[in-house]
Amino acid sequence: MHTLTSRAKNNMPLTQAGPNLVNFWPPLQTPKSRRGESVWDAPPALAALVKRVYVSMVGSRRDHSVCAVGRSGTGKTTACQAFTHTLLKQAGTTGENISVERVQAMFTILRSFGCVSSQHSDTSSRFAMVFSLDFNHAGQAAAGHLQTMMLDKWKVCQTTQGESNFLIFSQLLAGISTEMRTELQLHQLPESNSFGIVHPTKVEEKQRASVAFTKLLTAMETLGFSAGEQKAIWHVLAGIYHLGAAGACKVGRRQFVNFDSAQVASSVLGCEGEDLHTAVFKHHLRQLLQRATGHSRERNPAAEADEGPRLTATQCVDGMAAGLYEELFTAVVSLINRALSGQQLTLASVMVLDTPGLRNPRHFAEERGATWSELCHNYLQERLLEHYHSHTFRHTLDRYAQEKIRVEFECPESSSAEVVSAIDQPPPQVHNSYSCVRAADGDPRGLLWVLDEEMVTPASCENSALERTHSPTHRCEQPLQCEVNHLMGGDPVRYDLTGWFSLIQNNPSALNAICLLQNSTIGEVKSMFTPRISLPPLCRGLGGLEGGSQRSLQRNGTIRKTFSGGMAAIRRHSQCIAVKLQADALVNLIRRARPVFLQCVNAKTDGGSFDVPALRVQLDSTQILSALQLYRTGYPDHMTLSDFRCHFQALSPPIMKRYASMFVSHDERKVRCHIEAAQTLCDVQLRINKLFFPLCLRQWRSCWLNWMWIKRASL
Repeated sequence: MHTLTSRAKNNMPLTQAGPNLVNFWPPLQTPKSRRGESVWDAPPALAALVKRVYVSMVGSRRDHSVCAVGRSGTGKTTACQAFTHTLLKQAGTTGENISVERVQAMFTILRSFGCVSSQHSDTSSRFAMVFSLDFNHAGQAAAGHLQTMMLDKWKVCQTTQGESNFLIFSQLLAGISTEMRTELQLHQLPESNSFGIVHPTKVEEKQRASVAFTKLLTAMETLGFSAGEQKAIWHVLAGIYHLGAAGACKVGRRQFVNFDSAQVASSVLGCEGEDLHTAVFKHHLRQLLQRATGHSRERNPAAEADEGPRLTATQCVDGMAAGLYEELFTAVVSLINRALSGQQLTLASVMVLDTPGLRNPRHFAEERGATWSELCHNYLQERLLEHYHSHTFRHTLDRYAQEKIRVEFECPESSSAEVVSAIDQPPPQVHNSYSCVRAADGDPRGLLWVLDEEMVTPASCENSALERTHSPTHRCEQPLQCEVNHLMGGDPVRYDLTGWFSLIQNNPSALNAICLLQNSTIGEVKSMFTPRISLPPLCRGLGGLEGGSQRSLQRNGTIRKTFSGGMAAIRRHSQCIAVKLQADALVNLIRRARPVFLQCVNAKTDGGSFDVPALRVQLDSTQILSALQLYRTGYPDHMTLSDFRCHFQALSPPIMKRYASMFVSHDERKVRCHIEAAQTLCDVQLRINKLFFPLCLRQWRSCWLNWMWIKRASL
């Protein structure tokens, strides 16, 4: 703790902790470089990490991943962007599709469409992102591939206390041109909006939003967004805004409150007012048409639409807005991938993973309970921490045991597996139909599965689901509230389940959104969304499943396999199970890569001092001391015998002469004898199938292996 805080006070917020990096955020000072750029563009510790990852990727020809974990507002997105920019600058790029400017334009677009303004950050991410950089055999970046997951689709229509809607709406209202404003009918804005979309009123806010919109237009032009595609994007955003202005009746018939705004929304989207009203409220007509024709994009959509109680008018309007924004966000990601794609043969990839951080209302002295959105994002953070624990401890110790290396270390018993199990543990049962067969009440199951079962149970409610939860989920004294001990018990979060059934229920209005866009009378809107008509969605909220390169097809195949096997093929359209499947796909995507973790912690200061208890909780969740102990006492660098021979046989002329041929299969047992004869350092462990190298504390890596690489490069 003293080392980390001392470095932070001396403007060094990044600290290397073994193979990983600890990031103190916000930094106490952000001095400027000589060129006026922020130091975060290339801090020394981050530049060293980039070099280490790049050299390892090129040398091993194996995919690597960089995962940012931590609380919300701890600078994860900033660190990921700085890592990506530094990697591109060090490695260089080839071709016209990938460059530092294009990647920066991608981040600018994602900031507008996927971030909100909150109490702790002006740009707080509300979507998970995996950005993959593919490198060719020359070690240069040849292509980029973006994959996104939006766990909470209701953010566009239901704002949390202290947060704004997505930044793109305020930027659009403040910076759109006069001609387009007239076309979108945004001159006379209503005073209220049911989605919480507010027009900037203060001069500073309006100027800031206008400047951001100008940067967004520049970024779209950089990535090759045509004028027609930009026009289609503005039409869909304006349609969502006018839907929020139209509102919905809370009593009586299911209809709009403001018919004039509803008529404007239908005009902007390119459909008739009656068609919009039918798509939003009259779902049974769509079901009857599908049953008559026998054509549908989803399997058994009528059964899914009938799950749960009858939707209210507000739920119908919210579902249409959520569906429109999901389709729009997916289309924007597709346009980004079109601009960054490449067809060169690639050597390996570096995947940068950025997700929404763990959120707790207690961090900001709020008395409310956490929402469904916060449960989804907190669960994803726990899954990443579980992956961190498995990679750092269990897999390393298993490798030592397999190679018969004795290391005096006891694996920590505590991990995030208990909390993950409390949220997503499936029921022990056999699924033999399109719906989940309810198991006995005595069988334990996770909160997501309990909510999924109770939502389709007649006369059930959130309280019934709360009664079936098990440890470590504790029921609170307040009605419809429970507490989950996140971060291995150090950060308990109190959740309020009020209204969750309306969020996890399948909403037919969201399914009708794509039909409105594909049948639009506006040519630009129809042409933008029509190509996706033949692609059945694996899960709503997934973006970036297109691509023709080898690496893109491999990554997309991993996601498709996750959503098409076993229980996923049956329950993937359930809102609760979709959250688990998206987390599974995200972990499976980075599981085969060699990971590096950016452990971001909140260094909130009060009068110049650090919040030490909060820092301890965040550092204990990553088990940083145990990880450092294993890293120092073990053998972090290892290499198979065949890889060692291929990399360093040029240093020994006899071995080079005997094993240089690539067309002859060599006996690795004889190679082992030659390596044993040439071995000069007793600390190097030559085991069954691998070589293990000890750690040099001065350089945080093997001195002998580093000497071998330097001597090989000097040839």
